Amino acid sequence: MLAPGEHPLCQRLLALGGPAPTDALDLLARPPAHRYPLALMAGCLETLPQATGERLIAALRDLHAEEIYCLADPDLWSAPRMVALGMRPLGVYPQSAKGLALYHFDLYDYKRTPDWLNARHWAHPERWEKTRW
Repeated sequence: MLAPGEHPLCQRLLALGGPAPTDALDLLARPPAHRYPLALMAGCLETLPQATGERLIAALRDLHAEEIYCLADPDLWSAPRMVALGMRPLGVYPQSAKGLALYHFDLYDYKRTPDWLNARHWAHPERWEKTRW
């Protein structure tokens, strides 16, 4: 979990016996040796410069996590910017005066297979006995 220690979600996970949160800058400075099945991000993007936040999301997406859930302030992290980073918007949830947007990335379904990428368009099975490649 990437979140400040005082974040409510972090407190709830710690109360349930979950792992201690990791600092975002610490993750970028000392990357883990393996890929985690799930990464939760809450309250950390708002404290980082935009470029560092983008590096963090890219590092998690490309190297450190199979699946990511990210809570972010939609005023600071717009949906088009998050989609450009490979995240899918799941919804916007009100929280006092501002809203929180939930984004998701899954390594195994982030890209839909295009229609043209199948045997119907490139294999030409009707020519297998007629032409030698």
